[in-house]
Amino acid sequence: MSSFTSKRLISWLSAAAAAVVFSVSASSQGTATIRGTVFDATRASIPGANVVVTNVETNAARRTVTSAEGIYSVSSLGSGNYKVIVESPGFKQWSGTLMLQTGQTAVVDSTLEVGSVDTVVEVTGAAPIITTESAEVGDVKDAQRIRQLPLNGRDITSLFTLTPGVEGGGSPRVNGMKVGATEMLLDGVSVVDRFGGGMSRVQPGLDSVNEFRIETAGSQAQYSRPATVSLVTKSGTNELHGSVFMTHRNNSGGLRARQRQNGNASPKLIRNEYGASAVLPASIR
Repeated sequence: MSSFTSKRLISWLSAAAAAVVFSVSASSQGTATIRGTVFDATRASIPGANVVVTNVETNAARRTVTSAEGIYSVSSLGSGNYKVIVESPGFKQWSGTLMLQTGQTAVVDSTLEVGSVDTVVEVTGAAPIITTESAEVGDVKDAQRIRQLPLNGRDITSLFTLTPGVEGGGSPRVNGMKVGATEMLLDGVSVVDRFGGGMSRVQPGLDSVNEFRIETAGSQAQYSRPATVSLVTKSGTNELHGSVFMTHRNNSGGLRARQRQNGNASPKLIRNEYGASAVLPASIR
């Protein structure tokens, strides 16, 4: 095996090992919320009802109990598919499913029917697609769009400008505001460059981002700036999964780069990027 091939193999193994170590130690902090009110058939609220919110991909469950007014709220949730189960003595069990996006506040109200708790009333699409509970204006790019949209390079910040009103990429300016007026969060932790005002120089890997949301107006008071970018990394599911990538650019086939070093020959541009990532099952993280 040549020394060049050996060095390349070592680089690949190092990248894969670093990705595995990171996925084991990291724990994403979501920014989404599911809340609602539990009613009976007469639209009277039901206090003390048991509510269980479960992530379908990871089976991670959060439990709560409705207040005296029948209200419940479960916050700090990541994006993904969720199942909500509501139980109360003397009523049938209510079960609903929904798709939750980054930063979304989904209102899931449930109406319990009188009967045995062993009987289940199932509802699909429990939350409305359009959120009417808050005034912020936001745009979400999910994992499929991040993977399929054309991108020059592998910087996630290059996709920020796809949101109306945003320009500047890694140093985003939203609706004419200056650089530094946008908060940028990675799993709930600020990644703003305190000196330059943009995103910190070490950006999250493109393959590690599951979704990102950009709020261009009306961000809530919990955020420190008028506009907010929230990035959420991929979390473990019940199976091991990962990815391997190779990016190659070469203009030796006659393509000319924009910048010319002299009047006789076009500059040579060759770029190779290799990498790998892996996420362990959530059950062993």
